[in-house]
Amino acid sequence: MKNTIEEFKNKKIKIGSLEVSPPTFLAPIADISDSVFRQIVKEFGGIGVVFSEMISADALTRGCKKTSFMLNFDFSEKPLFFQIVGKEPLRMAMAARMLEDLGADGIDINMGCPSKNVTKSGGGSALLMDLKKAEEIIRKVRKVLSIPLTIKIRAGWNENNLVYKEIGKIAENEGVDAVFFHGRTKKQMYSGNVNYEWIADLKSRLKIPVIGNGDIVGRESLLKMLETKCDGVMIARAAIKKPWIFKELLDNEKVEIEKLIEIIEKQFKRIMKIYPENLAKHKMKLFLSWYSRSLPKGKSIRLQLNDAKTSKEVLNVFENYRNSLLDK
Repeated sequence: MKNTIEEFKNKKIKIGSLEVSPPTFLAPIADISDSVFRQIVKEFGGIGVVFSEMISADALTRGCKKTSFMLNFDFSEKPLFFQIVGKEPLRMAMAARMLEDLGADGIDINMGCPSKNVTKSGGGSALLMDLKKAEEIIRKVRKVLSIPLTIKIRAGWNENNLVYKEIGKIAENEGVDAVFFHGRTKKQMYSGNVNYEWIADLKSRLKIPVIGNGDIVGRESLLKMLETKCDGVMIARAAIKKPWIFKELLDNEKVEIEKLIEIIEKQFKRIMKIYPENLAKHKMKLFLSWYSRSLPKGKSIRLQLNDAKTSKEVLNVFENYRNSLLDK
């Protein structure tokens, strides 16, 4: 195990003109992977590229105020890819160009999100049911970019409609620089197990990098994913409650509780500084609820969060928890 993971840790891959090492990727996570969270992940280490939250091309190009918060980034996060979602080829291209001009190091097209809110409007994994539209979007976006372009996909709408081979070939032929592949169907959502055979199959068919995604929670599952011969790995859900997971996977090091508390406190103070009160409170409660699942006696945090009405009160919950641990 040690040698295989050590080799992966030192591996370098090329996504277009961008060299990535280690080939580890923080997935785009709605409501989670904002600038502050990305900085936290980078601070823990073991990460090659971080992704923005999923950004609606329609909202971005129409100047939606809420979307503007998703555009914040710090140069310490780089390389940074922005992910866009939508169904209108020209608007997707316009959004991609805006993000390149903003400073993105790469653009990813979401063709895998299974959420009903996304698919009902024709975006995300709904594009797997309309490969002509998917191809048109890729072609239009590729034409306006000078930076790497990637797509994130699932295997298909359901097991009777598997299209990962077709969309993979379309992507490669249209100049996409890498494919991020979550080895489930849209219908599965997050149930069942990721299908490693699909990922291995796609990797065997493409010359561009294929990045495996799904169910990576520890070193054993990382090795299982690497058996597909994928070029890199992307992690989403496991990183929400353990933003240090990349470092843990590559170096087999546990994070000291004191270090974790210090970084969480720093994150919360950044959130309070950047966001308006209602959004700051929402984000802090969301993050602390997730983090508590990896903290000793974390259940007590979740119970107290129910009564927190402001961002300051959420911070107080965390500080009281911190003091109760460090005083012992």
